[in-house]
Amino acid sequence: MDNIKKSFGKSSVLNGISLDAQAGEFVTLLGASGCGKTTLLRIIAGLENPDSGNVFLDGREVTNLEPNKRDVNTVFQNYALFPHMNVENNIGYSLRLKGYPKVEIKKRVSEMLSLVQLEGFNNRTPSVLSGGQRQRVAIARAVINRPRALLLDEPLGALDLQLRRQMQIELKRIQTQLGITFIYITHDQEEALNMSDRIAVMRGGLFEQIGTASEIYDAPQTSYVAKFVGNANILRGKEFRLLSGEAYAVRGEHIELTPAEDGRDGFKAVVTDKRFAGGQLRLSAKLDVNGAEVVASRQGIDSPLKTGQRVLVSWKKEHEVLVADNEE
Repeated sequence: MDNIKKSFGKSSVLNGISLDAQAGEFVTLLGASGCGKTTLLRIIAGLENPDSGNVFLDGREVTNLEPNKRDVNTVFQNYALFPHMNVENNIGYSLRLKGYPKVEIKKRVSEMLSLVQLEGFNNRTPSVLSGGQRQRVAIARAVINRPRALLLDEPLGALDLQLRRQMQIELKRIQTQLGITFIYITHDQEEALNMSDRIAVMRGGLFEQIGTASEIYDAPQTSYVAKFVGNANILRGKEFRLLSGEAYAVRGEHIELTPAEDGRDGFKAVVTDKRFAGGQLRLSAKLDVNGAEVVASRQGIDSPLKTGQRVLVSWKKEHEVLVADNEE
């Protein structure tokens, strides 16, 4: 994708973005609703035309090609399976359209059923399948043509949390086994961190940062990325010897809260909230120095610290990351 721009009316959606995805790479476009990720995916698929810029696939420009002439397939959140067809016919549909021999279709469908671990489901209709099973059928149907790239538009969004986490593992396994380039879009940071070779964090039609999961999480370049991926604490102001436009990002798991009477070095604060969320205990504290709130996160469901208790807030120097302060 080279310098892609797209507007709808007076609303600018993509503002000149470029990205190279390598063969066999799992790249995730991560961003909040309205950031432009679905529009970009539709441009890659040929479902939308860019106002300017170019799309290349394996060195060949495909910007103006029809969707069926691009060697890519798309998996949508609603799966778009044919309700009147059984699993076997859904998966083999595109091969039948292309006139493949029945023996070849049956062989390829069998390979796909094995890949997505749905052997024996040939004659079932989508209505009797679970959400996760329907998603596997949609993936099998999309990859049976062995496309150069598979585009996935929030395919796990309709699943419950436990199944979504299970399918993250399955999707990565399938992608690794096939060796196909996956371009995946989501607003879920956990999905992005768990599956991706690289993550492109989008904001306002631009890429805020592109990097590996470790680079995005451990070395965010901006306060926006630090907050959006992992919800880091953003520390601002001259109290921390920061220049204008700078901030520190410190992850909650690196924040230490100790009783004030312990006499350790740290910033004086008071515990304002204590709650259990997503497998972690989250303790919020308000700093005396500037009234800012910091959140410390810990595994477990309890802590001896109480709401209203005076504490000292500290962290190790190596756990603070200097970022450009651009959070709105």
